[in-house]
Amino acid sequence: MLDRHVSCALAAGIAANDDDAARAALRRFDPVARVLARRRLERALIDAQLATANRSPAHVMRVAALAIAGKAVAEPEVEAAYAALPAPVRPRVPIWTIVPAAMVLAVAGAIAFAILARPGAKPRSYVRPMPPPSAQAFARGGVPLHDPAIDRVLAGPLTSLVVDAAAATQARRSELAPLIDPMRQPAPLASHGDALANAWRALIDQFATAVLACEGASDAARAGDLLREAGRDVSQRFADAGLGYVIEGRIKDGLAYLQAYRVDEVVFVIVAGAPRRVLTLSRIDALNTAYAALGLHSEGFVDPVIMTERVDEDVATEVIPVLAEDAPYPLAEPEWLDDPAGRRLALAVGKAVRGELDAALGGDAAQAGRIASLLIERRGIMDQWRDSLERRHLAMVRTDQLFLPDGLLDQLASHVPHYQRERVEAIEAELAELDAPRIADRIHQLVVASVRRHEAEHGYDFDREIELRYPQPLEDMLGSPHDDDGNEVPIVHAARAELAGYLSQIANDPVTPHLALWHLARDAFTRGQWGTGEMFAAYVVIEGLARHLAPQLQPAGRGRDRLVPLAAALAAVPGPALRAAAAELWRELYGEPVTTIVDAK
Repeated sequence: MLDRHVSCALAAGIAANDDDAARAALRRFDPVARVLARRRLERALIDAQLATANRSPAHVMRVAALAIAGKAVAEPEVEAAYAALPAPVRPRVPIWTIVPAAMVLAVAGAIAFAILARPGAKPRSYVRPMPPPSAQAFARGGVPLHDPAIDRVLAGPLTSLVVDAAAATQARRSELAPLIDPMRQPAPLASHGDALANAWRALIDQFATAVLACEGASDAARAGDLLREAGRDVSQRFADAGLGYVIEGRIKDGLAYLQAYRVDEVVFVIVAGAPRRVLTLSRIDALNTAYAALGLHSEGFVDPVIMTERVDEDVATEVIPVLAEDAPYPLAEPEWLDDPAGRRLALAVGKAVRGELDAALGGDAAQAGRIASLLIERRGIMDQWRDSLERRHLAMVRTDQLFLPDGLLDQLASHVPHYQRERVEAIEAELAELDAPRIADRIHQLVVASVRRHEAEHGYDFDREIELRYPQPLEDMLGSPHDDDGNEVPIVHAARAELAGYLSQIANDPVTPHLALWHLARDAFTRGQWGTGEMFAAYVVIEGLARHLAPQLQPAGRGRDRLVPLAAALAAVPGPALRAAAAELWRELYGEPVTTIVDAK
């Protein structure tokens, strides 16, 4: 096709007997082709001039045209041979421009598509796929309904009511009414029926009574009981309407509280052959008070519950870091773990917990190990920053989530070394690239499944017509379950409940029994937990399991040092054997088979 352009240009030049006319003709051709054709023309003219002695421009161009056509003729025959050539036809379509332009556009389009389709920064949150919300969730399981207008009432006005009412005392009763009255009939709740609206109004009225009763100790206990019952009633009315909210009323430290929760999921487990409901909650109100437990069963809740935020913190700060290679389990305070015996035990426990978590994570295990290493490195840097800031009488916000709080690194820019800040930023980015939110959610679900069985046991025991017997090992440590006035001794009550809950959890956990055991054992090894019901339960469980699994060991010494060799032996036991021993220990302590708890199908 290029030769056609040159032939047409030569024809124009021959007609004018001027090679410049040939060059001018090329300017009217395809923009891309004329550049190449110009070079072809000039070479053809030079070759023709060398091949002929006739210097007539027309003759030279005829010789060039014949050469381009592939005709080699003698000098006298040039004119006749050229006349015999077909008349050249100028190409009408600028194909030489169209094709490269199309290629350029295609490449540009591909580049643009690649840029647009290129994945951006990985998200720092993960939303687990869930079934659509249903009004039947409380009856069948799943996600209950939610109303954004109710969310706003519980997050804002309810929080303000509790905070402002704390300043309204018996002496200033008139200050309480303006706070209470607007909250007695909020429109978003009234729109869901009279039963809920009436229960809510009764709750707010009882809250006002409890606020004033906190001024007199004699009335506070009774007011607290009524407030708790009013909260339970509202929670049940929400459930009856298919709405996922829980309200807890209680008196703590001389103040009346209404704490609001969102029900994220309703799950049923089968306890002793019958379904039992367990709720997963996240906090809605903004009150500065929270439970330290991963789960809870109390008279303030209709059902056993799991505390989502607390599980998230535990997963990010305690569980995931154990997945790093050769990481110790945080069994006690750091000072004790620096001791050789404490260090060896923590490493052994870490290996046991890591083994069952790695097995559960499968293909995500290696990635989880890298995430764990990054979290440990970041924690080390943050600890240095915290120490440095404390020496300057500055405090840093809590950093017990998977990612640091938004804006924290910017706030610390002038207070911490630049290279460390850059490293922490890189760690945060790598955590996102490693899909840390999704993997953390997988671990979160493992922890929740285990804790759910624990709380279901509490609910089942609460409903027993005849309570479980008081295990002798606990009685040896704590004495009578009642005081001289016949009242239940709180520490005995707590220890009995936690012993049953944890022992059942270990026996019924098909995936992470070691994780359940060592979460309890921390309460015996950590100095700050001594004297709690969990600590006494931990002693009974560790010594009892060791009696079944390592009978050659005889407890000796006092305090946590007494438990070290027993715990070391338990850390080496496979999960199935640990579960079986827990079931046997249950039978030994309670004189009946362990409560069977399995996930509902």
